[in-house]
Amino acid sequence: MTPTSQAPKRAPTPVYLAMTIVIFVFTLSAADSVGFVPYYIDGSTPLTTGGSTPAQERVALSALPELGSEVVASGEETVVTALPGRIVIPEINLDLPVQNPSTRDIAALDELLKDGPVRYVDSSRLGEKGNVLIFAHTSHLPVVKNQMYKAFNRVPELEAGDSITVEGDGRSYLYTVRSVRQASAEEAVIDLSPSVGRKLTLVTCDTLTGKDARYILEADFVAAI
Repeated sequence: MTPTSQAPKRAPTPVYLAMTIVIFVFTLSAADSVGFVPYYIDGSTPLTTGGSTPAQERVALSALPELGSEVVASGEETVVTALPGRIVIPEINLDLPVQNPSTRDIAALDELLKDGPVRYVDSSRLGEKGNVLIFAHTSHLPVVKNQMYKAFNRVPELEAGDSITVEGDGRSYLYTVRSVRQASAEEAVIDLSPSVGRKLTLVTCDTLTGKDARYILEADFVAAI
């Protein structure tokens, strides 16, 4: 038998090619609308949250961590630091501004104490690791013209668990009294190093005991609000 001859294959005309492309595009779009087309050309799928829902392609800035603030060690909250501007102790009706001089000169500090409590320049800022040291006068004289000489008169009355608020830069830093003790100015040392944690120390004179006698109050940082 003579082999059946076949007509030679013709190259697809431009019209057929165009129709094929149109049909492919419509088919691809339909498949994509029902989730049959992978997101990536290599066939992989996008990252998912919860194992099923594609991750968001946009995120609000409010959903991100705060940027630029100091981050403390793991397990501790972030605390913004500030210089003390005011000290408030409701238990003894104390509400006074706090000065922040840069001097260590005794004579200069004596003059500043006439205007109220002073933060020692080398002590920590509020919320910072270390010791915030604030000192002020005490006087039990029957007549005192300048009431700032009686600024810390009632500090020795405070007990463990009492609250102290120190305000700074629009925030309130809360502390809880740990102890109040008597000490000698010639022997006592106040640790200002970060190793003590976040502490507040108030120092004033014990005028009823002697010239070198002091009261030292120590308080632990609780929170900043």
